Amino acid sequence: MRTSLSRTATTTALLAALVLLSGCSSIGPGRMLQDRTDYISSYTESWKRQILLNIVKVRYAEPIFFMDVGDIVAGYSMETGGNAGFSRTIYDNPAPVTEDINPVFGNFGKLEFGLSTRYTDRPTITYKPMTGAPFRLGVMSALPVRNIMVGLDTGISAKFLFNLGVRSINGLRNSTLTASGSVPAQEEFKRTVEVLSLLQLENAVRVRVEHAPNARESRLYLTLGGKRPSPEAAALISELRDILDLDPAVYEYEIIIDPEVENRRQIAIQAFSLMQILASVAARVDIPAADIDSRRALPSIKDSPGSDILAPVAVHSGGAKPADAYAAIAFHGHWFWVDDRDILTKRVFSFLMLAFTLMEEKNVTLPPQLTIPVQ
Repeated sequence: MRTSLSRTATTTALLAALVLLSGCSSIGPGRMLQDRTDYISSYTESWKRQILLNIVKVRYAEPIFFMDVGDIVAGYSMETGGNAGFSRTIYDNPAPVTEDINPVFGNFGKLEFGLSTRYTDRPTITYKPMTGAPFRLGVMSALPVRNIMVGLDTGISAKFLFNLGVRSINGLRNSTLTASGSVPAQEEFKRTVEVLSLLQLENAVRVRVEHAPNARESRLYLTLGGKRPSPEAAALISELRDILDLDPAVYEYEIIIDPEVENRRQIAIQAFSLMQILASVAARVDIPAADIDSRRALPSIKDSPGSDILAPVAVHSGGAKPADAYAAIAFHGHWFWVDDRDILTKRVFSFLMLAFTLMEEKNVTLPPQLTIPVQ
């Protein structure tokens, strides 16, 4: 009976060793499932905080600065090893098998097991300051009108795009920030944006891109209603033509970025820069009164670009870190944050993050790359 138990124990021990050695699988697939979402979340959160920090710095009259992420290299290695062995000496008892002597190991047998594991996590992240030409083209230059119009065509509200990102349409001016204050938007500009948003609801406004083979840049056309618009759309189109002084004989108009049109079949659109959009959001930061009174920060401006889509206070401030915030940063001894329930300001932040991406057509830098070597 004891012999049978000994053999069973020995067999079980050997099988356990084999299972341990063969059960070590690759860590790559599991890490990929976690890393992609974790890095996306961290990258997005860092951009939100960076944008919020620079918005607050505008009110404190401090220079803004952006740090881009270059490469993300997440390197992991996992090494496993195991061994199993049995030995008997030449002095083992040669006596016949009895209940007192192990039939496999003998009295001088030895069974050994070993298992080792080593895990290494060595991520490397590089940062690139946005200076020189990338800063001038990405932050100081006007947003590409092409990207604004493509956003309009994909269904982004005209109110959102034009009130926040467009400076003028056919000479009609949006509200503008100046060194001495703000200039309110012209009523014709406001009505133009309102009509465009209504035409979106009627599915009566589209953007067409014409790729000329010999031209350096493609041409953009704004199509209003088509050949057979509905009565409601036709009335809106007629009103828009009157406001912008467009040719009523056609329903498609070329979009240009020059300040003035050459004929009545063109629509001139000029856009704000990202710096100007940041300033318009900065005008709605709740700066502590003590910092304004001591002239450490600029006073607020009630009327500025985005008045129709942004609340008077878009960024809150306080002495303690908020418990539930879309983005929060500490600056000058205060906490500044965007309320997670403020959907309008959250949309503006998403637009700003998207705008940085859209500006890359002028900036030759490549997007961040995530490389995960697994050894």
